[in-house]
Amino acid sequence: MVCFRFHLSNIVESRRIHLYIMASRLYQLPDLLAGCPQKSASFNINAHKALVHQNCGKSCLISQDRDGDGCKNHEAEAVLSVGFCFPQADAKAFQAIADYFELGFIQEGATDAASVEDARKYMDMFSFTIALMEHLGEVYREDFLNAHSGYVQGVLQEALDRKRAQDTDAKLDVDTYLVNRRKTIAVTMCIVLTRSSGRLNISRDLLNEPSVRGMEEATVELIMIANDIYSYKKELAEGNARHNIITVLTQDPKTKHLSLQSAIDYAGQLFELALARFEESRASIPSFDEETDKMLEEYAVAMVGLFVGNIEWCCVSARYRVFDSEGNRQKGLVELCG
Repeated sequence: MVCFRFHLSNIVESRRIHLYIMASRLYQLPDLLAGCPQKSASFNINAHKALVHQNCGKSCLISQDRDGDGCKNHEAEAVLSVGFCFPQADAKAFQAIADYFELGFIQEGATDAASVEDARKYMDMFSFTIALMEHLGEVYREDFLNAHSGYVQGVLQEALDRKRAQDTDAKLDVDTYLVNRRKTIAVTMCIVLTRSSGRLNISRDLLNEPSVRGMEEATVELIMIANDIYSYKKELAEGNARHNIITVLTQDPKTKHLSLQSAIDYAGQLFELALARFEESRASIPSFDEETDKMLEEYAVAMVGLFVGNIEWCCVSARYRVFDSEGNRQKGLVELCG
């Protein structure tokens, strides 16, 4: 009797694996980098130093084995992310931002599937490092904390959405989703960090200038859409893909006719539109004086580093493990179940 049950369980498991293989297929991801401007620098030298110090190099982070020599920790991922997204940050700024990113990864993992009560508890527990507050100083701290307040509101709204979905099977539409996703992606805080790390003391009047605000808003959407595309595989595998543009596109009454590949393509088109808005806003910044013009151009360059660096990080990060092989990475092919 025991032998029969063991044999039957093997058959069930074999069939389950077979069905998974049959249900999985390769999907083509859009080449998001193709139309993007070049970054001012490819990778922050301070990230190289930090990774060596951790005995965890970039090649280890992009490998399929995440259990070797510290590669599974948030610290290494934070260093890699800041290395790509803040190429010009000096050593002190780099460490302050990397510490903050590490805390952010931990907090995100705790709240991704949390209840409203637990999400509120985790957000109340979340604190900033002393080094980050010192780095921000008086000049940038208020903007950063205001941006963080919006992020907290977004995280709590996601928890409310999950609760509503459990109770009523409610589905998000694209417009509603994007409003809150602009908060939960936390890019507004990162934009403040580009100013602080670059020592760009831009006046409130200049920050409110329509073309400058247009660049910032486009940067938020560029990172938001790219992150949803590259994190979809991970979130799908974890059963946590509800708050992802690809899922929402397949459920919104206006776009639910789309196949999974078409939804991925559509997300790529949204990225292209946001990139066009960024370039249009950048080109329309009025001229003021030589010093101000130089500072605003440096700000634009920093935002390019942010959204291009985010794509570069997503493609090699062990956090997402988007591609199953180097060949698939070069071709932009991701294996998904669906």
